[in-house]
Amino acid sequence: MTLAFITMFIVLWITQMALTYWQAQKFMRSVAALRVLGDTCTGRYRKRGLRTFVTLAISNDRVVDSRVLAGFTVFATPTAEPLLIGARVADVLDEAVPGLTSRTAKAAAEAAGFYRQQRQRATQVPSATP
Repeated sequence: MTLAFITMFIVLWITQMALTYWQAQKFMRSVAALRVLGDTCTGRYRKRGLRTFVTLAISNDRVVDSRVLAGFTVFATPTAEPLLIGARVADVLDEAVPGLTSRTAKAAAEAAGFYRQQRQRATQVPSATP
């Protein structure tokens, strides 16, 4: 009885790890498709085990495309969020895009914040060293 339980536990654990890997690969393939559209940044929001990931493709300070991964199981798939497309980065940072869930808005705001940090670092003049 104990050996059967341990064996079942190990099989289920390995299955969960394999499904999680499959989900991560699917999300990363969808993110790779966004990279040709512009700069990409990913943000996340986590609350009590619920996680939401948002990747934004940004060009000229506007969101060109996005992918959202939100769900309770490993069968959640990345989907496009049409409400974010065309939004200005400043509006996404302020969570001022109407119609988004609070989790999606907060994850998108984190991604937009990463984009702003990346742009600031890119425009900084390197210090002169003798």
